[in-house]
Amino acid sequence: MAKSLIFYMLIFDAVFFSGLLLYFGMEWYWAILPVFALLGFIVLACSKIQWNFFVKAIHSGNHSTQKIALTFDDGPHPNFTPKVLDILKKHNVKASFFLIGKNIKQYPHLAERIVDEGHTIGNHSFTHSQTIDFNSKNAWLKELNETDLEIVKIIGKKPKFFRPPYGVTTPHLAGALKKSGKTTIGWSQRTFDTMSINPLKIKEKILKNLKSGDIILLHDSHENIVPMLEQLLPEIERKNLSFATVNELINEEPYF
Repeated sequence: MAKSLIFYMLIFDAVFFSGLLLYFGMEWYWAILPVFALLGFIVLACSKIQWNFFVKAIHSGNHSTQKIALTFDDGPHPNFTPKVLDILKKHNVKASFFLIGKNIKQYPHLAERIVDEGHTIGNHSFTHSQTIDFNSKNAWLKELNETDLEIVKIIGKKPKFFRPPYGVTTPHLAGALKKSGKTTIGWSQRTFDTMSINPLKIKEKILKNLKSGDIILLHDSHENIVPMLEQLLPEIERKNLSFATVNELINEEPYF
């Protein structure tokens, strides 16, 4: 049974059960408990991409390869993406960048540089708006298609990989992804690097649980990414781990 159908059945059941409780004379606060329980479940199901509830995503690669994948969301950024690329080039590291369509449109030369230097690019929506998780299926398709068009201008091919903004998935997004045929890429390590003001803590968080096959979520959109990478990359190399793009890690073509 489709997860979206289960989702709507749960909503019906919660409302129906609440109505029964009221019908049989239960106090109103008992009657709303099923609704609150459902809301809590919905929030978790939408926000926990590792649950694969609405959308099946890939969160890690082969654990026997001694490779990990660094991924960067929200670029290209005019200040920080060039610096990230400089550091990656210095250490001969290939990574994957999930780009926002409107940023590609504004800074196409940076998207070109990412590809020219051997990195993989994927779709991360066109607007990455704060309300994007409330999009309808058609609105999601518009986000995907507009970003694809900007990437096609750069490399002549559409990206196969997609990462949901904020890591949130919904039934409407699931429908759009099914129609587009994209592969959703999650992560095994979420660093919350945009929320931390201490690059050392970000580095330590990654290294604490680092293992072969990890897909690490980072962002090339904030000032702490540069000092963090300068400290992180040598540490990973000392652990005898090497770097790969997501497509290399999961052995799948990144473009249609």
